Amino acid sequence: MVGNDELGYAASDGINSKGLVANVLYDKNADYKLEGDKTYKPLNVLRWVQYVLDNFETAEDVKDAFENSEIELVEIDVPGSDSPAALHLSVSDIKGYNTIVEVYEGQYHVHYSKEYNVMTNEPNFEIQLHLNQYWLWQWNENNEFPSHTIPGGPFPSDRFERATYYYQHLESPKNEHESLAQAKSVVANASVPIGMQGFKGHPNIAPTIWTTLSDHHQLKYYFCNARTPNIVWIEMKGKLPDTNATKLDLVVEKDGEFINVNYVGCINENLEPTEDPYGVATQIA
Repeated sequence: MVGNDELGYAASDGINSKGLVANVLYDKNADYKLEGDKTYKPLNVLRWVQYVLDNFETAEDVKDAFENSEIELVEIDVPGSDSPAALHLSVSDIKGYNTIVEVYEGQYHVHYSKEYNVMTNEPNFEIQLHLNQYWLWQWNENNEFPSHTIPGGPFPSDRFERATYYYQHLESPKNEHESLAQAKSVVANASVPIGMQGFKGHPNIAPTIWTTLSDHHQLKYYFCNARTPNIVWIEMKGKLPDTNATKLDLVVEKDGEFINVNYVGCINENLEPTEDPYGVATQIA
C-alpha cells in the first residue's frame, strides 16, 4: 500500500509475486545512523518496504541482506507531517518464516524465526521477547496455577501480548477462508478503536485506521478500512491492467476531510493504470 501527498510517496506494506510480505510500523526508538567508517549506500526509509519487495523472495534473503547491510536508511519526514519516519520492518514469506529488522545503537538488529509472528511499535523487539516470557509462563499448562488473563490496554506491549495470546490459542485452520478469518479476528483484538484518546508523549497510541492481510500462497492482498464495513482485496493471480503500475484511491481528501470510498470485494477491475510512483524499481547498485 502506497500513500502520497505533495511531498511524495511512502510504502507502508505490500506483497510481491513470490509471496513475500513486508510491513513497516512506527518505532520511536529507531536511529538510522550506522557506526563504522565504511561508506554506506543511502536508502530513503519511506522506500524501505518497496526496496524489500523489489529485491527479495524470502524472509531469509532479507535477514542475510540486513545482517551484512551496505545500506544506511535516510530519515525522511512522514508525508503530510513534520515528524520523521521512525520505522521498523517485519517480513514474512510463503514458508512461514519471519524477519524483523530494527535500527538503533549504530547497527541493524535482525530477528529471524517461524516463531516471531507478532510485532508492535515498542519497546524494541528483543525486550518484547523478554516480556513475552512472563506471559508464556502464565499461560503454560506446566504452570501449576496457570492464568489466562491478558493485558487489555492500548499500549504496544499490551497489544503484543494480546495478539500473542490469541495466536497461541488458535485451532489449526481447515482452509484458506478460516485462516483469513482467524487472522482478521486476532488483528481486530489488537487494534486501537477509532476515537481512542491518546496519551501525552506516546504518539504511537492512536486509532487503527486500517489493517491489511496477505495470503502468501494465493497471492491475495486484503485491505480493511476501519471506517467502512467492507473488505477489499487484490488477486495478483487474477486479471490486472496491462501496465507496470496501477492505483486505486481508497481514501480521498476533500476540503480538509477524508472521504472513505466504499468498494467491496475484489478490486482488480477497479485498478487504473498510472505512472510508477518511484520511477524505477528501488534497486541499489
